[in-house]
Amino acid sequence: MIGVGKIKQYSNVLDKPLSKGKQEVSLSAFAFLFSELVQYNQTQVDNIAELERRLEDAGYAVGARVLELLCHRDKGNRRETRLLGILSFVHSTVWKVLFGKVADSLEKGTEHEDEYMISEKELLVNRFISIPKDMGTFNCGAFVAGIVRGVLDSAGFPAVVTAHFVPVEGQQRPRTTILIKFAEEQKYPSIFLTSLPCLNPPQKLGTTEGSKAGLILALKLSYLICLNVSQQNDEAV
Repeated sequence: MIGVGKIKQYSNVLDKPLSKGKQEVSLSAFAFLFSELVQYNQTQVDNIAELERRLEDAGYAVGARVLELLCHRDKGNRRETRLLGILSFVHSTVWKVLFGKVADSLEKGTEHEDEYMISEKELLVNRFISIPKDMGTFNCGAFVAGIVRGVLDSAGFPAVVTAHFVPVEGQQRPRTTILIKFAEEQKYPSIFLTSLPCLNPPQKLGTTEGSKAGLILALKLSYLICLNVSQQNDEAV
């Protein structure tokens, strides 16, 4: 006799459907794992620039997987081919999947026409971070910049993406701006392009034991962040 409401069993995890339901993880769990990622990479470098680069590389792996997931689940393996379309996709869809909300703003640069800015008043990865004076302008937003670069690069829009603090009048903490500078060829996209299959070329992620350990942490973090970080700080981790 089949029980009413019995959950269907799958013999292979790959057979399970990609759920669109609301999935959240503890904010404290995410904060702990991200802290471990930062501290581990801090022991592997000699300067702030190298630390930010390693965080960006870790974020790049997350971004590539986020694009692959969303293309397969929500777009029928199709991806955006328009510059403004992919920017809107990152600003709204990707941000909501990762952080539970759309980004505060998406703006076009005033000095260079190939620059765009995604700004966040209180970026999650910087919310509980206190930067020592000897670390200068270190910005954990480099991890999110890496995610954005991973999404854009995997979608066929190569860009240089960096994270910056921008002081806000009347506020103690600065906002975080993700600056996106597209490659020259992205200024004139082909008018004949239509929706293309979502392609994800393999990336070099390092082969040393140290980089492998960092990658493991990054992949664990990508698992948490792709489930959507809860805005409620659970007491139990």
